[in-house]
Formats: sequence, structure tokens, C-alpha cells
Amino acid sequence: MRKKALGIIGGVVLVAALGTASFFLLRNTPEEDSSSVSSSDSSEESISLTSEDPNDVTSIDITNGSGSFAVVRTAEGTGTGDDHAAYAVSGWEDLPMDTSTLWTLSNNTASMEANGVVEENCSDLEKFGLDDAEATAVTLHFADGSDYSFRVGNAAADASNTYFAPADKDTVYTVKTSLVANFSKSATDFLSTTMLEAPADTNDYPIVNKLTVERKDMDYTLELDYDEDAADNTNMGGTVASHEMVSPVPAYLSVDRSTPVVTGMFGLKAEKVAVPHPSAEDIANAGLDDPFGTATMACADGNTYVLTFGERFTEKDEENGTETAYYYAMLNGVDAIYQVTGENLVWATTTPTDIASKLVLGTYVWDVGSLDVSVGEQKFQFQVTGSDKDTAVVTLNGESTDKERYRQFYSFLLNTTAETVKLDGEPAGEMLGEIHVKTQDGKFERDLQFYAIDEFTCLITADGKSAYTCRKTYLDTLLNNMNIYDDTSQDFTTNWS
Repeated sequence: MRKKALGIIGGVVLVAALGTASFFLLRNTPEEDSSSVSSSDSSEESISLTSEDPNDVTSIDITNGSGSFAVVRTAEGTGTGDDHAAYAVSGWEDLPMDTSTLWTLSNNTASMEANGVVEENCSDLEKFGLDDAEATAVTLHFADGSDYSFRVGNAAADASNTYFAPADKDTVYTVKTSLVANFSKSATDFLSTTMLEAPADTNDYPIVNKLTVERKDMDYTLELDYDEDAADNTNMGGTVASHEMVSPVPAYLSVDRSTPVVTGMFGLKAEKVAVPHPSAEDIANAGLDDPFGTATMACADGNTYVLTFGERFTEKDEENGTETAYYYAMLNGVDAIYQVTGENLVWATTTPTDIASKLVLGTYVWDVGSLDVSVGEQKFQFQVTGSDKDTAVVTLNGESTDKERYRQFYSFLLNTTAETVKLDGEPAGEMLGEIHVKTQDGKFERDLQFYAIDEFTCLITADGKSAYTCRKTYLDTLLNNMNIYDDTSQDFTTNWS
């Protein structure tokens, strides 16, 4: 039909005396290349290619641009609801898999329809990307011993369809691209990039008893311990995290900033699996034989997860010129090296300053058993019994005191916030003030001491270790509030800026 049309046009051109050049130009129009072959040339009817149960696929052989590999069934499925067969890349069955993507391989093709026929008895499969050199070759093996082999070629002009041919025929069909796209993936693309699965429900997360981080750039161990009292205490309005820093210095933690460090291993996503089943040489090349750092998460359910990571490196995106920081990492029990972004691998850079709260005190007022406060020559010694405002009995320096006045004074102390977290300070000179608190059950005790750094700033030590800085005016305000304690007509000052 096309040649006939060209002849008619050529005749019209000749009659109109437009020149023989136009005639030859039209007669020598080049053949359409493979990229211009449109799926619209195919017939519109749906054609059944296979009609098997995807759960009956026992294995799949794949050869594509990345190489050859096999996918094997590791668990059978009934096909009812979400109960379908499970698959893994052969040889890596012990590694976490991207199970949903693997399932598409059999589910999309064991029972499949073509959109239509493009060309029967095709003698030039190359223009469709279906020749042996270019095509992705796939064979499905079924439980009854039968096989179905096919080739996947180039995308058609509209990209929503792809050229397809059974291995034993030269008929070219179009099928939906979404049905066959995953066959172009490499074997490692089917490995899960989630290093440790997170529980489906946040209520099912195990309690993390202890999280430690050790790194070559730190001369201490960062240790965060679970504090059952803090976790159960709803009286602090969410300002106190359920974990407390115990090393390198005792400190409360910021809820928002500490949570990714404490529980971030659950659901940790890698950019990719760099090396499955690494050799000793692979581990050494990734810097994991002598790792830069180690994060250990010990959980109350008896599981302990150890994450090791190497030195930071960067990769540049040549298209937009941006660089991304990465770390190679391994998780105990998983025989693979992962490549993780610096943003996700928080343990590689987190410091105590990053996660410590500036809240200096956090003990609930009626949990306090003894409270000693001194500034200069002024000294207070409170003793408290009772679990709430109704049952509490409070004494100050051995004599009964109004418990509401005590509560107001303690509220001022709870508002004590540090200017900065400071771990490298050295107490010098005379101690200017001290706050010592101990709970009634004896489970918590904290001693805060204040030393001058300069004319305007104090160093606060927590249990003898450098912890914070605060303004010197805080101590002036504290002393003033102690001096007016007995005068209930005066409100305590809560601003020392």
C-alpha cells in the first residue's frame, strides 16, 4: 500500500513538472528504524500467550544485559489473598530479598496476554531488539515439568508497550511494559535494600535496652540506656526521652534528635547491596575488616544487632554535579556489604552534643526523695515523702514547709536549661553552686555542680563530668529565689537572661 501511494505521488510530481529530483527523493525514502515501529501497527485484540498459575512457577532463568541468573521458588503459595509463592535469587537464598518485585516475575507472565501482533514470521528481529544479541531471554519452569520461554525487546513508540516474542516463534507481539520491565534488572536489584526490617506496627517495636556507638574519631563510647521510669513518666509532657545518655556524660536526651539513633536500625535503608556474600578481600576493600565505627543495639527481646561501617566516601552525580556521602556497612547475621547514605547512617557522625537535651533536670516533682541546693552560703535541704500533691509531706532543713511552695521552687529548677552541651570542660576554682537530687526509690541520683568559666558563663558538671554551660545570671536568680522562699507573697523569678 505504501509503495502504491509513493508511485501516485511520484506521478503527480512528474505531471506538475516539479523536476525529477523530487521523484528520486520520494522513491529513496529510508526504511523506518526499530525505534519508529509503533505498537499502533499491531492488531488491537488481546491474545493469550500463557495461562498458568503463577504459584506453579518453580524457577525462572533470566539472561539480560547484566548477565545470567536464576530465580527459584523458596515457598509455595495457595494463591488465596496474599498467600502466594515466595522467590529468591538462586545462590543468595540466605539474604533478604525484595519479595514483592520477585513475585511480579511469575505473577505477570505465567498468565499473560499480548495487546496484538506486530509482525508474523519476522525476518528482522533486530529492529525490535529481539535478536539474540539484544533481547532479554526468559524461561519459566513450572511444577508439572513444562517450560515457557520468551524474549523481551525494545519499548514500542508509546513506551507503555514493549516488543515480545516467544522463543520458538518469529511472531512479534506487544505486551504492556509493566509486565516485563523487571526482567531487565540485575540479580542484585532483587536483593532487599532494607538492612533490618521494622515491625509493621510501632507498638510492636522491642524495647532497646542499650545503644552504644564506638568510632575511631571518638575517644569514648557513646552509650544510651533505657530508663523505665522516664518511659513510664507522662508528667513531663514529652520533654524527656525514654533513654538517657550514660556515657560519656550523664544527660537527658532530646526526644526528636535521639530517636533515630536509638531505634534507627529498624527499617534502615541502604542505597544498594554493594557485595552479596563478600570475600575476606571484599570486606577489607570496604574497610570493614577494621571498621571506622560500630553501633550495637541490644533489645529486651534478646536480640542484639551489630552494625559496622567503614570510612566515609563520596560519589558525584555527573548530570547535576552533586556529591553524596556514603558508607559501606554490614549487619551481623547478614552476609552482604551495603552502601548506605551518610544521611541514613546516623551513627557515623552523631555526637553527644547532637542528641543531648539542654534540660538539666527532669525528675518528676513528687518522685523526688531528697533535694539539696546551695549557692554561696545559702543551703536548702528538702526531704519529700508521698507520691502526689495530696499525700506529699515536705520538710526544708528539718522543718515542715508548704508543699505548694516547694513545688513552685522545684518548677523553677526544672526550667534550668543549659546554653550548650560541653564535654571537654575542666572545673576550675571554687564551686559556686550545687544541686543534688535523689528519687524516693533510690533508682536515680544526679549531682550538678557549677564552676566559673569566665565573667558571664558557668560550667555545669554532672556527677563529676563536664556536661553543660549556663549563664552566671542563673545562679544569681537561683540565690534570689532561695532568699525569698519564705515570703510567699513574692513569686519566684523564672527568667535569668
